Amino acid sequence: MTGPNFECLLACHGWRARTDPGYQRIVNSRELGLGSDVSGHAVSPPKKNPKKSLAMLTGIVTRGVILRALGGYMRKLKRFPSRTLRFRLLLILSGALVLLAVLTPRANADLIAYYNFEGPDTPGFPVNLDSHPPAFFSSDNTLTLTFNPNSLEEVNPGLPENRWPTDPDPNLTALGLSRSGANSPAHFDIPLFSSQGFFQDMTVSFAINALGNGFTIANFYFSTDGGGSFMLFSTQKIPEAGTVVLSAAVPTAANNAPNLVLRIELTGGQSNGTNVQNIVDNIRVEGTIVPEPATVAGGLLGVLGLCWFQRKRLIRSVRLRRT
Repeated sequence: MTGPNFECLLACHGWRARTDPGYQRIVNSRELGLGSDVSGHAVSPPKKNPKKSLAMLTGIVTRGVILRALGGYMRKLKRFPSRTLRFRLLLILSGALVLLAVLTPRANADLIAYYNFEGPDTPGFPVNLDSHPPAFFSSDNTLTLTFNPNSLEEVNPGLPENRWPTDPDPNLTALGLSRSGANSPAHFDIPLFSSQGFFQDMTVSFAINALGNGFTIANFYFSTDGGGSFMLFSTQKIPEAGTVVLSAAVPTAANNAPNLVLRIELTGGQSNGTNVQNIVDNIRVEGTIVPEPATVAGGLLGVLGLCWFQRKRLIRSVRLRRT
């Protein structure tokens, strides 16, 4: 580098230089940390440590001649997050949204309990009284009957009315009722016990066939104290012949009750004959299943923990976008 610009640059640091046809001599070469040969030529000393030399060059660029020549300002290069980082952030956000969607209460009705009387007989009864899949209660939830077992019998096949569309069991069995006069009123109690109480907006329904001289009235009750006391919420008439599906909406007072019991009461029995007077099948309880608070809390803590684990990357991404 020669010419007036170079001389001006050296003059800013107190150096003097002269220009000869074959070389550039620097009078104040010691101040630059350079050696000189026998002719007075400025020469660079041997580099013993490449790393140290690189550091010296970095210092010159950032604090020395070149930086001052640029007016003391060097532009910062903008950095952008890599595609991998952006993909990770998108994946984390998507996972959190999916988790929250799973934990959010659904608006559609869920099958809470379902009694289709299929399967092995419950001891003491001619049919199976357990709740079946695909209901929420698919085991260890048994219908309680206040009916003389000698007045009950298995009827084949089952009623097609009120059958759940995705019922995996074959429709082979229904429950036949006789001696309606002696067993009136007859109670069908449905236990819906839960640790926290997370059933809302429920309906209860069943199919019943009348063959004559049977029950004439169906009453619907609910209990929030495990069956200690019941409250009537619907009364419906049973036809004298044919099959009908009776359905009633459970009052909101039963929502989220941990010791909830629903009751179907058949009354108005007219005969003590041994012939089957009514056939009952496909008792269903539907409603919204709300996640337990512990499940929601666990899910939210998981999301927060994931965000906390990735906090450095999230903060770095925000800072990089601002620069």
